[in-house]
Amino acid sequence: MNADLSSGAGKMALAVKQLHLKWEMARETWDDGTSRAFHKEHIEPLAPRVKETLEAIGRLAEVLARATRDVSPGDQF
Repeated sequence: MNADLSSGAGKMALAVKQLHLKWEMARETWDDGTSRAFHKEHIEPLAPRVKETLEAIGRLAEVLARATRDVSPGDQF
């Protein structure tokens, strides 16, 4: 389960990075009031939300790893 969270988080981080690169390319030819409004409304809010989400995924991965260790059979005596 832990690897699945890491994999998804990595894909999300990469997708946001690619989005920003593509947006910068688009702004080279689309720079008007509409593009600025789109950026402010849709692109800008993504960064903090994605950051929060990735941090939450990291915390969840730690909890799941700890729970997996706690329930794994082992030498407890």
